[in-house]
Amino acid sequence: MFPIKKSTHRADHGVVFPVDSLATCSIAIPWQEFGRDFGVVVSWQRGRAKSQGTPLVVSDKQFVFKNYQFVLALAFAIEEINKNSDFLSNWTLGFDVYDVQFRDWTMLKNPFIWLFGKYKIPNYSCMKDSRSIAVLTGPLGFTSDKIETLLGLYRFPQLTFGAFSHALSDHHKFPALYQMAPKDTSIAIAMVSLLLHFNWNWVGLLNLEDENGLWSLPELKEEMAKNRSDCVTWDNCPHEASLDWLPGRVFDMTMSGHSYNIYNAVYAVAKALHEMLLHQTEVQIMGNRKGTLPSPAQLLHFLKNIQFHNSVGHQVILDEKSKLGPDYDILNIWNFPEGLELEVRVGKFSPNALRGNQLSLSEDMVEWGTGNTETPHSVCSKPCGPGFRKSPQEGKAACCFNCTPCPQNEIANMTEMEHCVKCAHRQYANAKRNQCLQRDESFLAFGDPLGMALACMGICFSMLTAAVLGIFVKHQDTAIVKANNRTLSYILLISLIFCFLCSLLFIGRPKTVTCILQQITFGLVFTVAVSTVLAKTVIVVLAFKSISPGRTMRGLLVSGAPNLIIPICTLIQVTLCGLWLGTSPPFVDTDAHSEHGHIIILCNKGSLTAFYCVLGYLGSLALASFTVAFLARNLPDTFNEAKFLTFSMLVFCSVWLTFLPVYHCAKGKVMVAVEVFSILASGAGLLGCIFVPKCYNILLMPNRNSLHGFREKSQHSRKN
Repeated sequence: MFPIKKSTHRADHGVVFPVDSLATCSIAIPWQEFGRDFGVVVSWQRGRAKSQGTPLVVSDKQFVFKNYQFVLALAFAIEEINKNSDFLSNWTLGFDVYDVQFRDWTMLKNPFIWLFGKYKIPNYSCMKDSRSIAVLTGPLGFTSDKIETLLGLYRFPQLTFGAFSHALSDHHKFPALYQMAPKDTSIAIAMVSLLLHFNWNWVGLLNLEDENGLWSLPELKEEMAKNRSDCVTWDNCPHEASLDWLPGRVFDMTMSGHSYNIYNAVYAVAKALHEMLLHQTEVQIMGNRKGTLPSPAQLLHFLKNIQFHNSVGHQVILDEKSKLGPDYDILNIWNFPEGLELEVRVGKFSPNALRGNQLSLSEDMVEWGTGNTETPHSVCSKPCGPGFRKSPQEGKAACCFNCTPCPQNEIANMTEMEHCVKCAHRQYANAKRNQCLQRDESFLAFGDPLGMALACMGICFSMLTAAVLGIFVKHQDTAIVKANNRTLSYILLISLIFCFLCSLLFIGRPKTVTCILQQITFGLVFTVAVSTVLAKTVIVVLAFKSISPGRTMRGLLVSGAPNLIIPICTLIQVTLCGLWLGTSPPFVDTDAHSEHGHIIILCNKGSLTAFYCVLGYLGSLALASFTVAFLARNLPDTFNEAKFLTFSMLVFCSVWLTFLPVYHCAKGKVMVAVEVFSILASGAGLLGCIFVPKCYNILLMPNRNSLHGFREKSQHSRKN
């Protein structure tokens, strides 16, 4: 338990009494008579009086010991001044004490009697033998406020010795009132500094429910918000609260600082009175020993500028604007041995010191209520470490939270972070979510095993196709080459070479040029290949139909009309590709989400609609070729051309129908590899199904590649 009190070395603490006009000297006081708040009036008379022993009578019989202590401090200060022959020469101070009721209609009763006597006639006083010069009120600011409404009308000096009240600091509203206690301007900073020193954010504060307590709440909450220590429970001691750790002395309302303020208040009045008398002597206002007595209004003028050092050397200033902020003592309650309850000063807070040196604390002197020597931890929730963010608990204070792991690709590299920070586009969060790491670029490179394998396959297939083309050129005058339309075979083989080579455009770091060439080259060369297959299929059908009576089919075959299929189909694909490039061409893009720790460099298709139009058109050509070849599969062809074309189109369509779902499920460079593999597989299907049987006959069965062999095979077919 750390009560923070203003240091009495700087006159910082006080409790306030109302004050009234005076008895003439030191008196013996029956302490059993003290009850509620009361007023003390400082009065004076000419000459030095001896102790009269005048008893003090108070109407309320309920005894409050602290009030008795305050009157003792008052009597001690007045007697000390009266005994000083060099101070207020030939004048004597005294005081009267009045009880103050808390009810509004009786609160001003005794002050009214003191001002105007027992006849209670306003602005008329029958009290000629007693001259009251000032009023000391307290300890509550509420009573001082009410009494000032009467005293302020007559510019009567009023000094309060209680805790500083912001409600009484308005000098326009209370022109004749001075507060002896310094401003509590730094109490909030002192308390927050103590919390920060121990890293506490879940504490209970005991606070008086008076005007000062209510005024300090916003200041304390504001200071806590500045230092992110805004998690405090205001404990007004509900009946279910546990206060086992708090010693009983904490609830002792005795505050010795109030007596210190009373002592300084009496000396302030005496100093002002002394200065006023000297001034009157200098201007010769008092013409003789019975000269005009100074009025309270005159004293008020001198009080405003009073500054002096008291008997212990501390400066006393009444002007609030000139007062320095008070120092605060940090007290620890020592309860060992059991029941000791001794307040020990273990630290100090000096608001006027340099920042960082304001709080001084001797932790080795602190006795904790838990019985342990280790500083207790006081937090609602443990701090969230790196990789976690604070998630508020609904309906609870701000310092009560859950620690939630940062989402994917976000980090928290410090403790107590409220929000995770998203990593940059080319970075990713590590497994602990406390650091952003640089992403490795990922693409289907020639150096990768997968890229190298596909590139080798593409080159090998293109070389194999070139070899087949060479065989066909070498044996161009043979029956097999001629029977399969030599020109179309050359076009198909050349287009297949480009099909295999275009797969290399998909391998390596993507660039804008390669991204455009990938799709355009793929679409055009495969269109040429498939349209060539369609032309060969149509020629086979027309060749057998032309044997039948009628000249229509023969005319189409002789005119070379099937050869127009290739340029027409290719021209349509060129148009689609042109529209694609004109609207939304492919471009280099990055994907930072598909693979953890990698940023994928890829070619964005640009317009998916255009891409699927090109692919769909190619598929429609393949489907048309497959349909025509399938219908002509049973025609009597010596070299089974129709069956080979049918099977090649079946393989081609199967590859690309399988490609679509796999392509959409794949990510990163695997997706590119799927597209390359589909290109190689479909091209290899055309090469293998159409040309491998022919090469087999040309190279291994040369007897079948001659006119004699052709006739033998025809005769064998007829017999069967």
